[in-house]
Amino acid sequence: MKRETSRIVIGGQVLKILVLSDTHGDTTIAEKIVKKEKADLCIHLGDNFKDAIYINDKLGLEVVGIRGNCDYEEYAEDEMVLDIEGHKLLLTHGHKYNVKVTLNNLYYKAKSLGCDVALYGHTHKNLKEQAKDVLIMNPGSLTKPRGSKASYGILNVEEDSVNARIVEI
Repeated sequence: MKRETSRIVIGGQVLKILVLSDTHGDTTIAEKIVKKEKADLCIHLGDNFKDAIYINDKLGLEVVGIRGNCDYEEYAEDEMVLDIEGHKLLLTHGHKYNVKVTLNNLYYKAKSLGCDVALYGHTHKNLKEQAKDVLIMNPGSLTKPRGSKASYGILNVEEDSVNARIVEI
């Protein structure tokens, strides 16, 4: 699962991506969501990287995962950029960008890398916001939400657009 930059091309189809973060060792709800959503790919934004491995290996859904501030696996990346259908997605847990206070640092990091989507976790609060030309999304937490219901994100990526939604459960 170690990747610094990956390119995923499906060839003109809509790619459905399940976005998770901050599962903190409890995959019970994630298992139900994986079965329900029938996504093409899962992105796990850290806190618990081992949950990403479990989803990939035991549930049969390919997962791209990164390390969060509570993860200590040396083989996991802190962040990465995915190129999907011509869209660049920045994946980060968010703690290194001070996302609990501001999204400016995350926005400018995404811009500097040429990304049109920035995905992060860490706050356990879901958010979907279009900041000028960068879509910023935090899927929230399935197991320890703060200030909202447990939630996850869905990205529908196609050549000419990226559509995002937050699903509260």
